[in-house]
Amino acid sequence: MTRPKFPLIATVLTITSLSPVAAQNGLRDIPDTAVEAQLAAFQLIEGAKINLYASEPAVSSPTHMNWDSKGRLWVLNSPLYPHIQPGQEEKDSLVILEDTDGNGVADKHTVFADNLHIPTAVLPGDGGAYVANSVEVLFLRDNDGDGKADERRVILSGFGTEDTHHLLHTFRWGPEGMLWMNQSIYIHTHLETPYGVRRLLGGGMWHYRPETRRAEVFMKGLVNPWGHAFDTWGQSFMTDGAGGQGIHFVFPRSVFMTSPGATRILSGLNPGQPKHCGLEFLTGRHIPDALQDALAAPDFRGNRINLFQLSDKGSAYTSTQIDDLVSSRHGAFRPIDVKMGPDGAIYVADWYNPIIQHGEVDFRDPRRDHTHGRIWRITFEGRDLVKKPDIGNATEPELIQHFNAPEGWTRNAAAVELRSRNAESVEAALKSASAPAGVAPDLFALRKVWASQTIQRFVPDEAVALLSSDNHKIRAAALRAMYYHAAEIPEALAVAEKAVAAPHPQVRLWAVSVLAQLDSPDTVEIALRALDGIEADEFLDFAVWSICREHADRWKPAVTTGNPFSGPRQLLYAVRALNEAIGVDAILAALESGELSTDQDIAQIADWLSKVGSAADLERLFAFALREGTAPAQQHTVLAVLDSAAKLRKLQPTGDTARLTRFLQSPDPGTFASAASLAGLWKLEAARENLETAFLDAPKDTARARAALDGLIALGGPATATLFDKTAADQAAPFLLRSLAVIGRTRMNPKAGATLALPVLAEAPNGTDPHGIYDAFLATKQGPDALAAALAEATLPQPIALVGMNKAQSAATRPEALVAALQKAGDIQPMKTSLSPEEMEAVMKQVAENGDAKRGEAIYRRAALQCVVCHAIGGAGGVIGPDLVSIGASAPVDYLVDSLLEPSKKIKEGYHTALVTLKNGDAFAGAIAREDANEIVVRDAAGQENRLPKTEIAGQQISPESLMPPGLTASLREDEFIHLVRFLAELGKDGPYKTPTNRFMRQWQALMPHPSTRDRIGHYGSKIFTEDVPDYQWTPLYATVAGALPIAELPEVEGRGKNRLGVLRTFLDVKSAGPMKVKLTGKLSGLQLFLDDEEITLPGEGSETELVLEWNEPGKRKLTLVGVKDQGLDSISLELLEDATKAGLVELRDF
Repeated sequence: MTRPKFPLIATVLTITSLSPVAAQNGLRDIPDTAVEAQLAAFQLIEGAKINLYASEPAVSSPTHMNWDSKGRLWVLNSPLYPHIQPGQEEKDSLVILEDTDGNGVADKHTVFADNLHIPTAVLPGDGGAYVANSVEVLFLRDNDGDGKADERRVILSGFGTEDTHHLLHTFRWGPEGMLWMNQSIYIHTHLETPYGVRRLLGGGMWHYRPETRRAEVFMKGLVNPWGHAFDTWGQSFMTDGAGGQGIHFVFPRSVFMTSPGATRILSGLNPGQPKHCGLEFLTGRHIPDALQDALAAPDFRGNRINLFQLSDKGSAYTSTQIDDLVSSRHGAFRPIDVKMGPDGAIYVADWYNPIIQHGEVDFRDPRRDHTHGRIWRITFEGRDLVKKPDIGNATEPELIQHFNAPEGWTRNAAAVELRSRNAESVEAALKSASAPAGVAPDLFALRKVWASQTIQRFVPDEAVALLSSDNHKIRAAALRAMYYHAAEIPEALAVAEKAVAAPHPQVRLWAVSVLAQLDSPDTVEIALRALDGIEADEFLDFAVWSICREHADRWKPAVTTGNPFSGPRQLLYAVRALNEAIGVDAILAALESGELSTDQDIAQIADWLSKVGSAADLERLFAFALREGTAPAQQHTVLAVLDSAAKLRKLQPTGDTARLTRFLQSPDPGTFASAASLAGLWKLEAARENLETAFLDAPKDTARARAALDGLIALGGPATATLFDKTAADQAAPFLLRSLAVIGRTRMNPKAGATLALPVLAEAPNGTDPHGIYDAFLATKQGPDALAAALAEATLPQPIALVGMNKAQSAATRPEALVAALQKAGDIQPMKTSLSPEEMEAVMKQVAENGDAKRGEAIYRRAALQCVVCHAIGGAGGVIGPDLVSIGASAPVDYLVDSLLEPSKKIKEGYHTALVTLKNGDAFAGAIAREDANEIVVRDAAGQENRLPKTEIAGQQISPESLMPPGLTASLREDEFIHLVRFLAELGKDGPYKTPTNRFMRQWQALMPHPSTRDRIGHYGSKIFTEDVPDYQWTPLYATVAGALPIAELPEVEGRGKNRLGVLRTFLDVKSAGPMKVKLTGKLSGLQLFLDDEEITLPGEGSETELVLEWNEPGKRKLTLVGVKDQGLDSISLELLEDATKAGLVELRDF
């Protein structure tokens, strides 16, 4: 009997009772637009209350807002968004809102300009306002006093026109008096300035001084960075509306994801967090003490505003998410900007729209709201509001004293007001001003330095004096102030040279940034000293790496005659940063003499030479690995990079390669794998016997057998083909070994492999392809046609045929002939992948009325669907597709249904598939993980990284097809599909499917079954699972949205007697020694917990316990959990409690 491929379609076609009106109403699904409905849906942090400050018609689709020094709120409205329609007028507007009676509600609004085109930023100042109006920056001013702009000047142009929302945005005055602005990923800017053309060909941030028209790029990268805020000390932090790494600490020349041509990028401080739009520090007397200096970041997809708290860590910070400031059950609440107000309250711009997708949902979808918009005001019970300061009428000395206000709004407004005052008067007032009682003199002095920059009367000596402060934040801020003027300060080099040796890493980072501005031959030599005597984090290391590259012409010539730096380790760092073959003899001599001898030294030398070294250089490296006394870990390192050189550059050592065979006896799995691969690549017949023995021993050590398989395939020849043929045809051989033999034969000759494959596939357990037979055919040019031909008159069990169809439909080249052959062989009916409006309405109705999100999550987590392989939720899961952390709060249900049935119909921006074709015809599809001069690394749908030599690449293009196959959900019953959609529709909404702020361990590895576990437990106990046993295989496993791991999903591992175990492990990166609290939840009587190889004593009963773990030293630590599956243990969770993560003691670590 043939089962319907998608029974849901058959069901919805029978639903005829819905009237056209009901269908239309369900399709629109518009939330209640009443203000009262929104107010009832808010949930606020303890002690907070919210009121409406302004709404339509004064506010409609607000995109940005900022205050002026009079305490008036300037708001941009863009009902045109997302694009102007043919014949439509440019009627977007800039309005000024005022609360004239001080009751917290705007009672006056003035339309300052109403002829704008999708404006995205406004910044009052200099007697008017700066506005980002599509592709240009305007300055608008009211000269006749009627409240409406009558002067309109283009201040800057040359910004790209590629998109309507990846434009220029996020205007803010900096503490030094410059206008800061961001741009997004698709924009290519060529900006003409009096100082030359400045270019930014993707996302990034600018600073611009209107008086001189000087514009410079400050940082690069991020997808859609609609948030920037300065902390008390003038450091910059950003958010990304399409990234997912929370708060980003940025500094000069820092580079983040998606920056075009970037060879190295930095990460955000909160991997796996929602996407954010807007950013503001909460300051002032009205804000509760517990929230002082917290960062408010609107999660517009999740209808909430997240809060983060920063702590110092090295040269940068850690960022810890705390309770949300506000969240809403109302689906149209879209907070896109947040600002502190002059009264100490928090103001929120609510774009108000049930539809937020830019490209995924039709521009003219009738559910897009173009008329509503709100500004909300959040205050705190029992705390006095701040009296609005009279900034405009204050004298210069009074303005300077406002620098001491606890409110960031007041300090910033006073600084901006100084721009409009007489510079000489301000300068005189600055000279005579002193810090009042209770204000740190060095902080007040720093703010005076910023004020002098604002009026362009900067005195370098005043900044230099601050470098003697006891506060490292002051010292770092002083260097940042000098950074903008460094080339004009004679003593800048000497100052920076002293600061690179400062005790605090952040001071060193800013010293390196100052050096990068200087035209001195010694900048790199001095910058390298910043790495001495401390463990540099990625941010400081990036700054030094960057200057090595940017100033390469100052030190490269000296390398030809010797080492221009203080030692070989500094030279190694510089040449690795440049990635060129210079200084090779000096580095290898230091390696051979033992001057460079640590594991890190060896790894860096080997990696560098694998990319740029000659065959003779590789010979010296190989000789080092063979040398008596070289540590096994270092031997492994060298072999691994020799393997890379052979694959990517077709290069091998010049000496006798037969010396490699000694490493085929190594018990270390990594060393053996590299040696096996090299044996094949180097065509070492002497290695054949060792490789064949390891291959045939697959049931005992699968990892070693797979490594031998790769070596045998590369070795090739008739003997290899015969081995694969005999093994695959041997029906007495284990299924695993036969599968590997089919894979090997297919890689050598797809036609021969296809004949062998069919009987093996017919025996596949549970309708799965556990060893990747289909993948072997799809990885070669001739493979799909060869398998299709073999299937012409054959049949396959439907489940395994369906697996093949799904894999083929997500393959790089979409082999239609193979899809059709598998469909016929499995007797699978074709699937209808699109729904009529009536059918879609029926599905949406079932989702709303019958969908069960709990059951849907279990379906989402099924291995056969592979959802978790491609998609993360809150950072836990794959990285090929978008993170789904708030997809339910941001996407309408019909969009979710469409995405499941027709994945290629609407592909999320930034997630299009790259298709790379090799000269031999093989094709690889996926995301470009990274790229350099030698290779492109493509991450496929399974998360596997494929390293492709550029010399072998025939072509590269963006595929119109999604990696998600259109039939992936075809195996689901109607009710299962409905439950899956309901689960997705709940993600990010208030309730159990909004990712909690708790720091649960979400990324785990589960031990796969192995025949030796029962015996090994008998000898060693459960402690055996803490050891790195070479033949144990671990598979990724991710926690649920709530942070738990369902025990039923764990592979069953044989224990003592009849016990069946689940074995998990995860890793932590411990930054400093000390105690840390964790909370373990689960039936404790059935659990064992190990820290590294030491068992932690657990209570004998109960369902949860808090434990204190002792970290004796920093570094990578492993936690292993062993649970008995048949003793009432349903789920496990492990939570890092707040104190340790907030202090930056522990970070979750990727595997």
